[in-house]
This record gives sequence, structure tokens and C-alpha cells, in this order.
Amino acid sequence: MRFAILGPVRVVADGGRVVGAGGPIPRAVLALLLARGSIGASLSEIISSVWGEGAATEDTAYHHVSAVRKVLRQAGADLVTRENRYYVAVERDEVDWHQFRRLVEQAGAAREAGRWQLAADRLRAALDLWRAEPLADINDRLEPLRRQMTDSRRHAVDLLAETQHRLGRYAEVVQLLSDEVGTDPLREGTAALLIDALTAVGRRDEAGEVFTRVRRRLDAHGRQPGGRLIAAHRRSLRDDAEPAPAATADRPLSGLPRADPHFTDREEALARVRAALDGSTDASFCVIHGMGGSGKTALAVRAAVQLQDSFPDGVIFLDLRGYSGRDTALTPAETLDRLLRRMRVDGAQIPVDPEELAAYFHDLIDDRRLLLVLDNAQDAAQVRPVLPRAGASAAIVTSRRRLISLEGSSVPLDVLDPPDAIRLFQVVVGGERDDADPGVLARIVEFCGRLPLAIRIAAARYRAHPGISPADLEALLAMESSRLGHLDDDERSVAACFRISLDDLPGQVRKTFLLLGTTCAGAFDAHAAAAVADLPVHEVTGQLRLLADRHLVSERLTGRYQFHDLIALFAREHSSTAVPAGERAVALHRLADHLLRTADLADRIITPHRYRVPLELLDRDAAVPSLPDYDSALRWLTVEDGNLQQVCLDAAAAGLDRLCWQLAYTLRGYYFLSKRWHPWTVTHEAALAAATRLGDRRAMAMTANNLGLAYLEQHDRQRAAAHYWRARELFGEVGDAHGEHTAAANLAWLYYDERDFVRFLDEMRPVYEFYRREKSERNAAITLRGIALAEAELGRAAEAVADLLVALEVFERLGLRLDAAMALNALGEIYQRTGHLGSAVERFEQAVVAAEQSGSGYEQARAHHRLGELAAADGDPRRAREQWSLAVDGYRQLGAAQVAEVEALLDGL
Repeated sequence: MRFAILGPVRVVADGGRVVGAGGPIPRAVLALLLARGSIGASLSEIISSVWGEGAATEDTAYHHVSAVRKVLRQAGADLVTRENRYYVAVERDEVDWHQFRRLVEQAGAAREAGRWQLAADRLRAALDLWRAEPLADINDRLEPLRRQMTDSRRHAVDLLAETQHRLGRYAEVVQLLSDEVGTDPLREGTAALLIDALTAVGRRDEAGEVFTRVRRRLDAHGRQPGGRLIAAHRRSLRDDAEPAPAATADRPLSGLPRADPHFTDREEALARVRAALDGSTDASFCVIHGMGGSGKTALAVRAAVQLQDSFPDGVIFLDLRGYSGRDTALTPAETLDRLLRRMRVDGAQIPVDPEELAAYFHDLIDDRRLLLVLDNAQDAAQVRPVLPRAGASAAIVTSRRRLISLEGSSVPLDVLDPPDAIRLFQVVVGGERDDADPGVLARIVEFCGRLPLAIRIAAARYRAHPGISPADLEALLAMESSRLGHLDDDERSVAACFRISLDDLPGQVRKTFLLLGTTCAGAFDAHAAAAVADLPVHEVTGQLRLLADRHLVSERLTGRYQFHDLIALFAREHSSTAVPAGERAVALHRLADHLLRTADLADRIITPHRYRVPLELLDRDAAVPSLPDYDSALRWLTVEDGNLQQVCLDAAAAGLDRLCWQLAYTLRGYYFLSKRWHPWTVTHEAALAAATRLGDRRAMAMTANNLGLAYLEQHDRQRAAAHYWRARELFGEVGDAHGEHTAAANLAWLYYDERDFVRFLDEMRPVYEFYRREKSERNAAITLRGIALAEAELGRAAEAVADLLVALEVFERLGLRLDAAMALNALGEIYQRTGHLGSAVERFEQAVVAAEQSGSGYEQARAHHRLGELAAADGDPRRAREQWSLAVDGYRQLGAAQVAEVEALLDGL
């Protein structure tokens, strides 16, 4: 199969069959996911990219994602959902954009090796993939992606022209560049190459016209022609002019360190740097920023090599030693002095006064086209006096800080995408040991956090020890306790790299960083950080921004911070010696207390009227996030899901047993709603052990009761029964009648599962009467819903419907959204079974709405499942397919057993 986005979006299945990709919006969603490749995209990222931030609802986006899934299935592919991100499961070379990028990368390697014909062939093949403007049929959506693609194509055209020029094929250079210069006359290097080619083939008049046209356009932008363009024009005027030597991107330059031979991908970042300094804007500098070891210097040098022809007066590289770990950072005056000396200015002429020194430097470079590469800047103050004024010269700055006070272009550098990380490992290792299993390599680079420095060290170690297999290396890196030790080759060290950044932090921020590293395993917000650090939220928010600016945490979503895996490991290891054990324990206690407070607040909103016990919390004035409504409460629980589970387990391991069981108890409502069976089970198993250690029999009973439900939900009847009986016994020992009846009701569901509906009713009716006497409306209505289900199974449909309607009224009056959705689905199933199909459709459609409002993916899938059955019975296969596809999506995200059943129904269509 083939997927094309370098032109109109097209999907071609095996055999050349074109699959319709839908309207502009689903085509845009498909194109975004194809371009993202193994990175994938979350629903919020799809919304911001296709519609714009906040311009569409998640339901709208999900509808179009489902449409894309159908398109892919028709083509024989699939849309994979993993950790709330969507990925198109196709090979990279099946997408023309990725094939284009691979061919351009191969061409670059061939050029560096001097294999010019091979480079030309690869570049020509890459450009042949373009059919029209990229993403030509999705209107104005995905504009940043379209610009990136267009920039990459221009770069490939320039490379091919330079390559053909070196091969002496001047007529082909003319044919290739004539239209390019016409559409973008500000590309001076391209225009100079065209002028030289026209001169070489004897078309000097046209060469003069190109120069005149470009000069006029430059004048309109307040710019003068650069040295290379002027030199090309002068050659066109001389009768004895020889063709100019090709302007190759890999020619060694005085002033630049050797280009990294293992540099891989980064095409998007390279394109952004080139675009910032190509003269089409007034920008005079660009800042490349990222965490230590992300490859900022390698990117800056590669960009400088590619840009050198636009700066005929030279390129100067200077390490500012901002994060060297050995030397102190250069002062601005020292930086200016060294730059002037590298420009061969006599030391006797260099002023001593800092202001005079800066003025002298700028007077000297203002009339030149000079590119400065200022590497390893400590802060904005260090480079601000050195940056060129708007004009001909420019600078590339690299730093571990964002340097946001500098108003230039900014290029953030993240870790590598998985395929590029694997390719870097393979390139460093070399061709002699490239037979490793791709799965093993994928795990190796993940253990390296896909950080270029870590990957290079691991690959170099592997290359240097022929007796080590890839599986051996994977096993070494898999051990967290020694991983950072293995990412050290005596000359380079990941831990040492991070330690330099840590040492640069102010004292209180450093302490917060270490405390967060030892307590927060996943993403966290300012409220959680404030609890850990025992600081006001506004103060810790400033610290988090500072850490994000220095790339020690990343802000993936607004207000959510996360450590890179290796930085988290470094912080945990370093805090074990730098922070006393007592402080670490207290920080965990405060975090668990914060999460328990907020989880209780959220649970009271999504599961109102639940039977509760008082919580034992720390006596402290703790700030919690604002959760004004159901949606915000459910969103907080969903976002914090992983942290809640981890902190519950960490609390148990740290001896905070009461916090452990109370947190698990508080999460039961969310787990039932979301069908998060594994977290439900592991937290409650830990909580039961914690309650047992405390000797708290009521806590043991409540936890065992909830744990039994978790196992029953997973169809593990034996474990469910054991926990239910234990809970009933314990409730009896402590004299908790409410708990005893709840355990009895739960035990009755075992009879329902055995289809002994008479016994089920005999057990449930006394429980129902107890709840009514206790005026526990919620519990009574839930019990009545169960009674109705058994009545329906016994053929007493009228009684079942009547009882369900009574229960539904209670659920809607009390705002119990999930329970209402479950009751509506039950009503729909009874109407479906008794042949009242119109009423069944109505109730299932109401169930979809109620389930969406409650956030229950399971009840939504259940309703779509039944609506598909009704549509199929009504002879409407199109609607049946639509409903069953939605059901499969929902069930699959939950890992529910019904996936196979509904997929079989789809196959039957």
C-alpha cells in the first residue's frame, strides 16, 4: 500500500486500488498522523493541528479519527491507539513524505563520501515523489507542516543543483532552478548558482536578468546583494569566466569544528534554523535550546555548513563555556575579544572598555556577511552584547536555557523520534554489526531515553566490545540502579552532563528539583509540586518555569511538567545522597496527602451520595486544584491516573499504610467508571495488605469488598467470592450493618453470574429493603437496577421495565451519570429482547449521551454495540458498520473482551 501527502492526500491499497479518504478534515487528520509516524498524536494535538486550539470538541475530533480508521482498514492498514495517542501502523517507506526524507538523508551521506552521481540519483528520486503542492486538498489546515515540507523540498532542490553543478551538468542546473528563483528570489545562494549555470551554457543575458530581478527584490526588503551573488554576476560579465566551483555543503570551513559524521535526521529543526537566517526575515540570530546531550552543537554546526554560502565573509565558531563543567563561562567582553582576534584584528587595536569593545565589534561586522556560531551559552546576558544588529551578519546560539528574553527565532530540540534514535545507534555502531533485532534496538534506545548523547555512548560501548550482543547491552541498560553508570565512556557521561545543569540551579530550586525527582514518577502539576516542596503554589510555579526554561523538566501540556526518563533517574540517584531520608519521606507523605485530598474532592463530584468514611489527613493548609464541575473532576482523575496508582503503591512501600488504603478506597468510583481493572486490582491489593498491617478491620472489610468487585468485573469469580465473604465476615465483626448488606449484595451477583436468577433475587430483595429503611437512595436504586436485570432474565419484562424506570428517576435526580447510562442501556436491551425496537433505539441513543456525559467509554461502546445489532436487523449495513466500528474502538481502548465479538459481527457484514 502507499500513502501520499506530497500533493493531494491519497491512499492506494495493494494492487493500485485508490481508497477514498473522505473530505478535507479526515484527509487532514490522516495526513497529520502519517507525517507524525511513530510519534503519533493525542486527540488534543489533533485538534490544535487540524482545527486550532479550542476550535473543535473532542467528540468532533474523535468522529473524524474514526473516519480515518475506516479508511485505513479499507486499505489494509490500521490505526493503533496506545497510551491515548493514535499511530498509523504502516512502514515509513509506504508514506511518500518519509520516503522523501530518507532519500535526502542518503543523498547527504553520498555527498559527504564524494559519491556525487549517487547523491544526484537519490535527490532526483526524492523530488520525483512530489506531485503538487503538499497537502493540496485539505484547504488551509496543517499550515506549519506544509511549510516544513516546502522548506525541505527547497533544500533538496538546492542540494541537487549543487550536485549537478559539481558534475558539470549546467543545463540541468538551469532547468532545475529557473522556476525556483522565480518563485523565491530571496534565495541568494540558489540565484548565484543559477547565474553561474546560465553563464556556463552561454546565456549571459539571462544571467544578468536574474541578477537584476533578485537585486530589486532584495532592495524592496532593505537588503544589499551578498558577496557570492555579486561574484556570480561579475563572472557573467567576463568573457574569460570559468564556471565557478560548486558550492558544496560539506566543504571544510575555517572556524567550524568538524561536522558530526553521525548526525541523523533533525531535518525539521535544520529547516527551521535555515528559514530563520535565510534572509527572508529581519531576524539576525536563532537560538537552539534543549536539555544537555540533545545534540544542539551538532545541529548548529550542520546548519552553519548548510548556510555558509550565504555568508561569504566567513563563519566563526566559539564555545562560550556556559555549561562546560571545567572552565568558567566567558564574559561578554572575553567573547567579543576572542571573536575579534579570530577575525584577525591586531590585539593592540582591540579596545579595553566593554562599551567601546562592543561598538568596535559591531562597526566591524555591520558591513559584512558573517555567521557566528555561539555555542554553549549560559544565559542571555552572556550573548546579548555579541548578537549582530539587523543586517547582513547573523548568529546561531545554543544553550540549555530557552533564553526567552532574546527576541530572535527559537528552535527547541527534543529527544529523537524512535526510528531516528535507532538509526543513530546503527550509524555509530557502523555496518559490521547491524544485524541486531529491531525490537532489541528499540528497547535499547528507549532505555537511553532517545537522548543522542546516551545513544552515542551506548553504541560506542557496544562497538568497542565485540563479545557483547545487543541482548546483553539491553540487559545492562534495563537495570535502573546501574544504567547511568553504563552511560559513561570515561570521556562522556550522561550523569556528568546533567550534574552541570543541576549545579547551575539556585539552592531552593535545586532542592525542589531533587524532591520532585524522588517522589514524582510521571507528569505533575504545580499543586503536586507545591505539596512536595512545601511551598506556596505561586512560588513553586516560578521554580517549575525556571526548570522548564533550563530543560530539566518539560512542559508537554500546559501546566503539566515531566522529567525525561534519564533526568528522573539522575534526580533519584542524586537525591539519595543529597537529601536526607527523613525529608524524602515527609515529601512523599505530603504528596500522597495532596492527592488523597484532591481525589476525594473529585470523587464526591463524579460519585455523589456514595457511602463514605472520614479521611485522616495531615493538619496543614494545603491548596488543591479547582474542580468546579463533573467534567473537570473526571479530567483531573484521568490525567492523574498513573500518579494516583504509583503514589498509592509508594505509600504502602514507605509504611504510610493509612494513606495507602484511604487513597485506594477513594479511587474505587473512578476505577468502576473507567474500567481501569489493573490499577484497581494492584492498588486495592496493596491497600488490603496495608489495612491488615494496621489491624483496621473496617478498612480491611471495605477494601476487600471493593477488591471483590474488581475481580468480578474481570470474571474472576473465585477471587471475587473469597474477598466478598471475607468482607461480610469483617463487617459483621465491627458491627457495620451497611457494610454487611453491601457485601451480601455483591455476593448475590455471583449467583447472577451463574444464571441462578431466583437465588439472586432472594438475596437482593432484603438488601433493597435495608437501603430503603436507611434512606440510602443511591444504593437502593443501584440494587433495584440489579433486581430488574434478573427479572428480565426470568421473562418478567414489564416488572423489569417498571423497576428500571424507578431507578432511572433516582439516578437522574441525584446526578448519578454513570448509573443513569447503565440503566438506559439495560432498558434498551430489554426493549430489544421483547421486540420493541423503536423504544430500544431511543433508549440506546439516550445511553450514548448519558455515557458521554459520565465519561464511561464502556457504556458508550455497549450502546453502540446494541445500536449496530438493531441496524443490522433493520437491513441497514452502513449504519451497522458505523455503530459497530465505534463499539470496537471503545472496547479496544478498555481492553474489553467484547472486541472479538463485535469484530466478528463487522466481518460478517
